[in-house]
Amino acid sequence: MEKPCYEHTTEFGKRNPYLAAIVPDAIENAMDALLPDAFEAALDRRCERVYYKYQSFKTDLREGIGEVAGVLFRVARHAYEKFHIHDLVFGVYHLALHHATVDAVDAVEGRTVQDQELINSLIQATDAAAAAYCPTRKELCAAAGISDADLLLLEPVTTTTRPAYAVWVDAPRQRLVWGFRGTTDLNDMLTDACASCEPYAGGYAHWGMLQAARWFAANELPRVRGFLDQHPGYELLLVGHSLGAGTAAMLAHVIKNNAEAGRVMAGVKFQAVGVATPACLTEELAAGCSDYVTSLVLMHDVVPRFSIHNVFAMKEEMDATKWGDILADTLKDWAVPDVIENSATYKRLAASSQTHARNMRGAAARWWLELSSWAFSVRHYYGILMPNSAAQQGGSVNNTAAAATAETVRAAMDDARVVADAVAGVQQGMQNVAKVRLLRLT
Repeated sequence: MEKPCYEHTTEFGKRNPYLAAIVPDAIENAMDALLPDAFEAALDRRCERVYYKYQSFKTDLREGIGEVAGVLFRVARHAYEKFHIHDLVFGVYHLALHHATVDAVDAVEGRTVQDQELINSLIQATDAAAAAYCPTRKELCAAAGISDADLLLLEPVTTTTRPAYAVWVDAPRQRLVWGFRGTTDLNDMLTDACASCEPYAGGYAHWGMLQAARWFAANELPRVRGFLDQHPGYELLLVGHSLGAGTAAMLAHVIKNNAEAGRVMAGVKFQAVGVATPACLTEELAAGCSDYVTSLVLMHDVVPRFSIHNVFAMKEEMDATKWGDILADTLKDWAVPDVIENSATYKRLAASSQTHARNMRGAAARWWLELSSWAFSVRHYYGILMPNSAAQQGGSVNNTAAAATAETVRAAMDDARVVADAVAGVQQGMQNVAKVRLLRLT
């Protein structure tokens, strides 16, 4: 990364460009006089790190953030159509139980590596991939075991679809090492998440990592070839971990299959070693580059196995376990535990509740019939209640009808009390059941 574009004219600014970028010009001379040189240098290094952090979080709109957003949207929409939150919460759990039940094992066949020279070279490549994570020249030189003069290029800041990288000389092994850093910041996460399948070389490739490989082929490959020309007979080793491994593998494939990149690297022997290389090529393309790309996988590391194809295959395997039916049965058992459901108290309360319910239905029916009869009687003898001469003349008849009406009202009130008692009995039964469940849970 370039230093701040501000042109410093004072000695203080030339010695401490990052610190001077935030210090007003009026107090530069005062700070230069008051602060020891060692303290100024320490502050300048801290300001440099802050500056790089700020740059790492900037998203360059001119480098295709709109395209990145479009790819992310397509991936998210496709995933949402296939997956729901309950698949992740319950489906994966039941799939793990199923695997434990059937003693599922990894189906990948392999053989023990006996070539000690190959083992040593892979260990050295792993160390180089770890060194690529170092953000400063001093740290990287210490991790790679090289001098500062052997570090030819260091770019510790990422951009959209382009991870950090470094190039250094491995003189004892007569090779140049081009190391790519793995996921460490937001830009790298965006590159990882752009997992849309891009048509490439008769198959498909991970969109984000393919864009990174093409950027390196177009912008840095000629410079690396210049470094190789300065070291005749040296080979090129591309290394990285995680995102860096995918970028190294993709770049090696681009060099091998792209005419322009092949011309740039003509006559150069190269290979790529990836640690936890993600799934960045379809099976046919991956098999075609096995002669010059090696992937290291630690035990059951999920990163090399994580791909859209494997995620959807896992979804089909989850559905085959019928975990939804199992979950429904489990919830049903949780609603009324077997201990309560089979107890004598529960059965007695359930029978009592059913009896109260039958009594309530019968009382309601009788109450309705009596109410209808009472209403009909009131309507039939309505004239009796009216204060007219005809009603006064039929006194005996009126008294008999009034007595019948009063008897009907009393019967309706008795039935209403029966209904109220039945409802109260049902409520008490439900409360008893709730108490039993509470005692069971506590």
